[in-house]
Amino acid sequence: MEIKTAIILAAGKGTRLRSVTGDEIPKPLTPLKEQPLIEYSIQALRGAGIQRILIGCGHLLPEFNYLEKKYSEVAIVENPFYDTRASIYTLLMFESLMDKPFYLLEADILYDPTIFERFTPTDDNQNLILTSAPLNLDDNVYFSSKAGRLTKLTKNAEKIVDPEGAMTGIWAFSAGFMKRFTTFCEQINIDYSEDYEVLLAQYSSEQEPINIAHFRELNWCEIDNEDHLEFALTDVLPKIIQ
Repeated sequence: MEIKTAIILAAGKGTRLRSVTGDEIPKPLTPLKEQPLIEYSIQALRGAGIQRILIGCGHLLPEFNYLEKKYSEVAIVENPFYDTRASIYTLLMFESLMDKPFYLLEADILYDPTIFERFTPTDDNQNLILTSAPLNLDDNVYFSSKAGRLTKLTKNAEKIVDPEGAMTGIWAFSAGFMKRFTTFCEQINIDYSEDYEVLLAQYSSEQEPINIAHFRELNWCEIDNEDHLEFALTDVLPKIIQ
């Protein structure tokens, strides 16, 4: 299964990193040494052959517009309700734009760009969530599975019997997935207060399998606060730009 398109979720306000970004810089544009965080992801996707990168933006959207000029693959898609609706709304905005296989990524992650050489869906294994061992940081999102199929995601490890690891914020989905997932969300009457990953896990458990692609020692992190940023700069980034 060949993937040529990606979605990046970048509409949130990133309040826990405001001590670094202030009110002028959206979290995905936090400077990391040579460039803004999100550009590491864009470059990794381009290196993996991705030809179309749709970025869902809301908070401080104009700050992202330069990306369309810098990268021909990038298109900015506005979420006008970013201030009142959760990440699931940003994802579902793309239902009419996404009928082919695609990658889905969070905008505030830094990761080994070579992961796309190993994180490769096949015709028999088309929907995937990329996971790793939990990081020695707060805010891990733990997962559980059954026969390789994602069944639950939560930040509270106590809600999962024997958590197996943590999600990374990178996914892959088959053609038509967005339409099927959107229909599911309509059927269960979501109110858009939900985190996208929780609903994807519920969908996987109840409807269409999303399988686990587990790389225990993956070099990556999410950047949600100053501790995460320090970890990114001292542990993750040096291995990427060496």
